[in-house]
Amino acid sequence: MSKKIISILMSLIVVASLIGCKNAEVNTEKKTETATEDKVDMEDKNLEGKWAKNYTLEETQKLFKEKLSKMENITKELGVKYTKNEEIKKEKEQSINDNSIYYDNAKPDANKIESMYFGMKTYGENLESGDISLKLSLKFDGESAIKNNDFDLGKTSFNKYIEAFTGQENRDYSVINKEIINKLKNGDKQIEINNTIDGLKEEIIATKECIIYKISTKKYKFADAEMSME
Repeated sequence: MSKKIISILMSLIVVASLIGCKNAEVNTEKKTETATEDKVDMEDKNLEGKWAKNYTLEETQKLFKEKLSKMENITKELGVKYTKNEEIKKEKEQSINDNSIYYDNAKPDANKIESMYFGMKTYGENLESGDISLKLSLKFDGESAIKNNDFDLGKTSFNKYIEAFTGQENRDYSVINKEIINKLKNGDKQIEINNTIDGLKEEIIATKECIIYKISTKKYKFADAEMSME
């Protein structure tokens, strides 16, 4: 699979005419403009749980390193060749430092992971803010799921990565599984599901060919945590 999929995962922006992960067409500029900073800030303020607290840069980096080690161990267990990378780039005149682990699986079997990304981004020349996110894509056999009325996201490798991030073991995915299958049966071309888990934001997009998953922290404004400590 090409870097195009990682690009899709990095933004989790997919158009309604999505046809499989590999052939998805993405209009990032228009979609990004619709999700304003004000809306994101409001959503972040409404979060509750461990990850909704205000953390300093050092605290966030510590949490990221702990989770990064777990993500790397899982990937090694799966026997997948992966890349660890740290790069600084510019987006809309803003400096972004992206520290991550990721991989592409060129020819995944049905219901196997196509791409994985786990990273921490810090924003601004002085690292004023940052967030941590996990992004996954699955080559989904939706036709078989509909025919057999059987699919469990918890039995895919997604579960290992999600569990490593959230710390929640033995999660019940039955509600999510049912919603995906039922909506596909009803003719929905694309299903979108949003949840929160202990202050983390979970987003799922599914079609008959692909499931794209993202779970992320809020964007931490590190000065807020430092002020609360004074």
